[in-house]
Amino acid sequence: MGDPRVDGEDSSSSSPSNRVRELYDRAAPLYEKIFLRSSEYYRHLYNELMITFNEYFDNAKIRSRVLDLGSGTGIWSALLRRRGYHVVSFDISFNSLLKCVRVRCDHPVQGDAVKLPFRDGYFDAVLAYGSVFNHIIKAEDAFREASRVLARGGYLIFDFDNLICPDMVFETMLGGVSPRGFIRGLVNGKGHVGYWYADGEAIPFRFFTFKEIKELLGRFGFSIVESRGVHVVSNIIPSRLHQWGGMVIGRFARRLYGFDRLLGSSPIKYVSTTILIVSRKG
Repeated sequence: MGDPRVDGEDSSSSSPSNRVRELYDRAAPLYEKIFLRSSEYYRHLYNELMITFNEYFDNAKIRSRVLDLGSGTGIWSALLRRRGYHVVSFDISFNSLLKCVRVRCDHPVQGDAVKLPFRDGYFDAVLAYGSVFNHIIKAEDAFREASRVLARGGYLIFDFDNLICPDMVFETMLGGVSPRGFIRGLVNGKGHVGYWYADGEAIPFRFFTFKEIKELLGRFGFSIVESRGVHVVSNIIPSRLHQWGGMVIGRFARRLYGFDRLLGSSPIKYVSTTILIVSRKG
């Protein structure tokens, strides 16, 4: 397997994209242990994402070529390959792709989602699981590129961290989101660039509203097929406590997950911590 890197990327270490790259380069060796095995919060999230994944990729609603955008270490790429899809694993983190190559990926490409090195209309689906667009401050460019590389009728399936939810009240108190940005989201549906705290570092992070996502998708030729909330009721537990709060918090959270599934497609989904979107081009 050749070097998955591509040329021409911004080398400024202070840019948001490079800070994200450095974070996930450091996290790559332990990413799955930290986020998939040690955290009830993330296990529940990934279990919910899996339901939609199975619905669309097991039932052959999508034809053959899939771009795993923000593939990381290749968890979803491996599941797609197992189902017979031709998968390109695309990520900003070189170390994540190295692990992906060793274990799960046939076609790794490193780069930035705002400039995809693929021809127009090449893919039948773009899968972007794991708050991929939240990590991209210039997300408009990433949505434009996703639309460009998708064939007409192709699917864009992704999840995003929602600004209008109880957890953002806690984040406002802790400085991850500004009070002004949060109130603006409540009033007019505009998102906010705040911070995601990881590995002791404040990483620029774009929090969306459902209204903003719907407008962005419409601008680039997508219509929403379905949407579902994750952490709908369980978000009464602040996410930082929920993620790393230990066994007692975990047991309490598990009791709420059944309500999450029950209400995930109800109007309450609009105040969930994460919203899952299935959209289709054209």
